[in-house]
Formats: sequence, C-alpha cells, structure tokens
Amino acid sequence: MYISDVVGSLIGAFIEWGFLMAFLFNLVTHINKPDKRLVVLSLIMMLSYFLSGVLNLSSNIYLNWFYFDVITIAAIFIWIYCGRADSFCAIYYIVVGLFLNSLLMLSIFVDIVLVENRTPWILWSIYSFGVNIIDLMMIAALLTNKDFFKFAAVAKRFSPKATRKLPSA
Repeated sequence: MYISDVVGSLIGAFIEWGFLMAFLFNLVTHINKPDKRLVVLSLIMMLSYFLSGVLNLSSNIYLNWFYFDVITIAAIFIWIYCGRADSFCAIYYIVVGLFLNSLLMLSIFVDIVLVENRTPWILWSIYSFGVNIIDLMMIAALLTNKDFFKFAAVAKRFSPKATRKLPSA
C-alpha cells in the first residue's frame, strides 16, 4: 500500500511544520547558550525542506527532492568543516536520514520515470512509509539530540579520530 497524493501533501506540510517547530524550539532553548550547533543544523534542515517545496531544480518532483537532499548533506559537511563544528548526535541522524531519503527518492525516480512502471509494488510502500518515518526520526533527533538508535556511538567507534587502545603484548 502506498500513500495517496492528497494524504502525501498533508504529511509533507506536517513534516515542513515539524522542521520549522524544531528550529524555533532550538532557537528558544539555546538563545543564551554558547553552543548554537543544534540551532544551525535545525535552520539548515528547515530551509532545505521549505526551499524544496518552493524551488524546482528539476521538472520531476522525486529528482528535485533528491537534489535537495544531496545539497543539504553537502551544506552540512561544509558547515562542519568550515565552522569547525564538533559532531553531535543529531548530525548523525540528519546525515543518515538524508542519505536514506535520497536513496529512496532516486530509486522511486528510476522505477516510475525511467522504467515507467505504473503498477504499485513493495518499493512504493517502502518509499511512502520510509521517507515519512525517516523525516519524523530526523525531527525527533533535532528536538532531543539523543542517540536513540546508537548511530553516534557506532560512528564514533569507527571514526579515524577515535582513540583505540591496542592490546598489550
């Protein structure tokens, strides 16, 4: 089962509203704190989701969303590198979520536009529910900044900067 266009547009508006509220929440809660990383990340996500509904980088909506996900990932990495921002839990969830969303967007684009499939199958259901669940996960990560799926712990474990003790001989 896939989500219809009417319900999909309502869910899309709710997701955009969620990123706006996450930005406003982080802005208010971090107004007097020196660490503004969560505010900046929320702003990037809010702008990305808002602009993806306003600007068209492609004539196809799935490709447009794919482009915005890739641009947003690039913007986050540029901000981390140029701003010398240390990593924190929400960044891992946002980058993983955007990466998974971009894979789903690209796969549905290939299926519907390039292959010209018109028969619903499991990919359509995975796309419909997957993208929305991932978006909700990203909003929750921005609101809580908690490592609820242990993405940050796994990423830090395999990080080249991680200090590992070698077994003594």
